[in-house]
Amino acid sequence: MKLIRDPVHGYIEVPDNILAIVSHPLFQRLRYIKQTALAYMVYPGMTHTRFEHSLGAMHLALEFSKYIKENSDLKYLDKTLMELIATAGLLHDIGHLPFSHTFESALTLAKGVYGMDVPDNGKKTHVKIGIKLISEGIPDIIEKKFSDQGDPVKFLVNVLSESPSSDEERLASLIISNFIDADRGDYLLRDSYYAGVGYGRFDIERLKRFLYLKRGTIAVLRKALPIVEQFLLARMYMFENVYFHSVVGLYNAILTQAIIELLQKGKIKIPEEPGEFLSFDDNYILHQLRSVRSELRDAVLYRKGYKRVKLNATQSCYEQIQGMKNELYSEMVSSRGLFVFHEFNDVPYREEKDEAVYIIDKGEIERLREVSPLIRSLSEIRNFVIGYHDSYSKEAERYVKTLQECITLGP
Repeated sequence: MKLIRDPVHGYIEVPDNILAIVSHPLFQRLRYIKQTALAYMVYPGMTHTRFEHSLGAMHLALEFSKYIKENSDLKYLDKTLMELIATAGLLHDIGHLPFSHTFESALTLAKGVYGMDVPDNGKKTHVKIGIKLISEGIPDIIEKKFSDQGDPVKFLVNVLSESPSSDEERLASLIISNFIDADRGDYLLRDSYYAGVGYGRFDIERLKRFLYLKRGTIAVLRKALPIVEQFLLARMYMFENVYFHSVVGLYNAILTQAIIELLQKGKIKIPEEPGEFLSFDDNYILHQLRSVRSELRDAVLYRKGYKRVKLNATQSCYEQIQGMKNELYSEMVSSRGLFVFHEFNDVPYREEKDEAVYIIDKGEIERLREVSPLIRSLSEIRNFVIGYHDSYSKEAERYVKTLQECITLGP
């Protein structure tokens, strides 16, 4: 076991079974992929990477497993299985492309708007690539370290693809990807810390101690309800104030255009073999920016040249912009990125079929919305940002005027 100092969790213990995976170059590559893309343009401290987040997710997956085992008396949840679940937490982001979700957005835009033939699985692109890297890049290490767990590679693939085929895999899937999970638990605390804001903080130490497995799903004791609310509100506030900050959105939209231009020119392509991913990171993309038009390059490297239309869109204004989307995308394509349009959308919490946060009250479980008026009040977060380069001000003027009129007219 090795100890790693971490500013969020204090010490992170890496079990011996997992250490060889952490040391593998395909995982070490995550040191060079920023967690929040160009958010550092607004929050200078947000230069942290997928590497430390993945270690944090591993740590919380192990902690969640430990307390669920103790609270629910799960006989099958032994030390090795808990470490395999923690490995799922460690590897859940191993397939991320440079600049994380911004590259995924670029692929979606390249295919859907520019009509390019590129691989695109939306926000799940990194999951598909991650499964390939696990299955083809590091299967020998996983099989060697977890030889007593049947087929550990298949276990990880089923968990990360959210296709569990056993109780053990379902538990792991709930711990890694849920409304309250190891992934979100770490990135809220970590992103908040590096942004220098308090929005993402919640009492993780108390929350993890009240986790149970009941009727095949993870549930939380009623006495911890305020922390569950705190967790979900923290996520909402982080999206509203950090991830969906209009300037963050502006620069990620510009980077998206730069990536599309690199793909169009054949300067970059998505790797096909595991070994090819080792050099495919943020540094590689930044180096290739010399090949794109200077306006995009200078914006990403030096934060210069672009303006955004400042607004907090009303409902009617948002609906009006939705009706103009095709026109806005057409303008973006014809301007070759001198005009950009970027949408934000997130649902803080929803309940569908078996998907919900469950609360244990007097031995029975209830859905969160049934017991929390506060959570019932949460609604979808959506907004957009429009930006343009100084040299494109005249062409963008009519959109600026339309937006200003829309805002002036109110709801």
